Amino acid sequence: MSSSPILSNEDLLAQNVLPKAGTPGVVQDSSPPASGGGAAPNSGLSGFMPILMMLVIFVPFFLLMSRRQKKERVARESLKKGDRVMTNSGLVGELVEFDDALCRVKIAPGVTVQMVANTVTPFVSPVVKGESKELKEAKAVSDKK
Repeated sequence: MSSSPILSNEDLLAQNVLPKAGTPGVVQDSSPPASGGGAAPNSGLSGFMPILMMLVIFVPFFLLMSRRQKKERVARESLKKGDRVMTNSGLVGELVEFDDALCRVKIAPGVTVQMVANTVTPFVSPVVKGESKELKEAKAVSDKK
C-alpha cells in the first residue's frame, strides 16, 4: 500500500505552477514564488459568499410567502355559510359547509362539490370598465336569486 500525501482544497487551488522554460509567449520571472503557499488573502470570504447569496435570495422570498399565506388564512377564516367563493381551479359558487379540513360548495343548482378548505377563497367580482347599466342591473337581480 502506497502512502500518498493528502492535499486540501486550498493546496489544490493555490498551487503555483510555473510554465516550462522555453514555452513560446511566456516571460520567465526569475523571482521565487511567494512563500507560504497559501490562498489569496480574502479566501475566507469567498467560501461564505454562496451562503450569503442564498440568504439574500431566499429570506425576502420566504417573508413574502409567509405574508401572503397569513392574508389568505385570515380571509378564509372570515368565510361563512352563504358567501360567494372561488376555488383555486377557478370554480365560483356558494359556500354550503365549511370546517378546518373540508368544505362543500354549491356550483350550480343541485350540484354540490366537496373540496379541501385551503383551496377556497372569498370571491371578489372583477371590475369591468365600460360595463353597461343594464348588465349591472341584471347581475344584481341574478345575485338576489
